[in-house]
Amino acid sequence: MTASANPRVPSAEVNPLFVDRWSPRSFSDQPLTDNEIASIFEGARWSPSSFNRQPWLFVYETDGPDREVFDSILMPGNQVWATQAPLIGFIFANTKTPEGRRPRTSQFDTGAAWMALALQARSMGIYTHGMAGIDNDAAYEKLGVSSEYYTVMCGFVAGRIGPREALPSDLQERESPNDRKSLSEIAHKGVMSS
Repeated sequence: MTASANPRVPSAEVNPLFVDRWSPRSFSDQPLTDNEIASIFEGARWSPSSFNRQPWLFVYETDGPDREVFDSILMPGNQVWATQAPLIGFIFANTKTPEGRRPRTSQFDTGAAWMALALQARSMGIYTHGMAGIDNDAAYEKLGVSSEYYTVMCGFVAGRIGPREALPSDLQERESPNDRKSLSEIAHKGVMSS
């Protein structure tokens, strides 16, 4: 699906990058270059964070020897399609400091970094798809990330979009950009009345 086939219509002026970003399930097996991979993580690197803590951690694999380990952390419903993507990763938020502090905005800041990564990828013709359907315990154990200091947020894949027909029939029906709530549902001017 190309951006021109995207049925989304914004209700206010916005950069097309936001409307064109969506989460497909069908990915081409065309590999991402090292430069492309560096660029999408560079987008995340410049995200805002409280006290400039930069609490995000992206652990990823492409076609290396650990790919099966990464794929095995996904729940079966995601393994059906996500294992075809050329890059898979997991996002962690540093939610406890060595001094024992638990910064309140770590997960919020990590979400900002994920959105920056997704938009940087989309600006390059690359799609991303975040996934909550993962084995959280396995993410720590298999990837060597401390569960004491980090909270696993989600898995994700990145790559170029593939044909809808490559998906199982039940997923083919869902393979299109979805709509959003209206502005009035998400932004309220003034005090909210109860």
